[in-house]
Amino acid sequence: MKKEKIFWGLFFIFGAVFIIFGRLGYLREVSVFSLMLTIFFAAMLIKSLMHLEYTGILFSIAFLCIIYAGPLGITAVTPWTVLGAALLGSIGCHLLFPSRKKRWKEWHRDEPFESVIDEEDGTAVCHRTTFGSTVKYVNSDHFKYAQFDVSFGEIKAYFDNAEVEGGDAEINVDVSFAGMELFLPKEWTVINQASAVFGAVDEKNRNHGDGTIRIRLTGRISFGGVTIIYV
Repeated sequence: MKKEKIFWGLFFIFGAVFIIFGRLGYLREVSVFSLMLTIFFAAMLIKSLMHLEYTGILFSIAFLCIIYAGPLGITAVTPWTVLGAALLGSIGCHLLFPSRKKRWKEWHRDEPFESVIDEEDGTAVCHRTTFGSTVKYVNSDHFKYAQFDVSFGEIKAYFDNAEVEGGDAEINVDVSFAGMELFLPKEWTVINQASAVFGAVDEKNRNHGDGTIRIRLTGRISFGGVTIIYV
């Protein structure tokens, strides 16, 4: 997290200098608005390259192509052609080169329709949904780790029947063009360490965690969202 803050700090300082040079006339063919968009999408591209987030990489390149379609001479394929290519390329890369951690004990692939999974779980709980919807009830007396991957679909995970072993646990997410809802006990304290590219993590309701039970939210979110709902 410290390295990421340093990266973003230096990047935006560089962006500020870049804008000043543009206003001084050194970059006359580029507007200030285009410069700001360039800084934003270039940042997304670099961050996505660092984490090999294919969706962020392809869409960042697509938006940069749209901004500079004139100078590049590619107005014939902007904007919808490059955006469509980025979408199809993201789907293809996600299917061919999925990034998966192999430290879980259980793995379930869901069918492309809504399914409800309510079963006894161990310390590790992992599920993947593609082009579908899943409701997962986590039933564990020794919960330590959860992995949820969803692309072009939705996952709802309920943790109100889970006991955290040792007071610390991790929920790792991989969300791409999808949505995820995590229903957590209000006594839990969530530490958000997930990276988001064109996505976000939201919280609903007020938790009453005192730090006794700490949940680290890790992973990546691209073109999607994770909503934490305290119950």
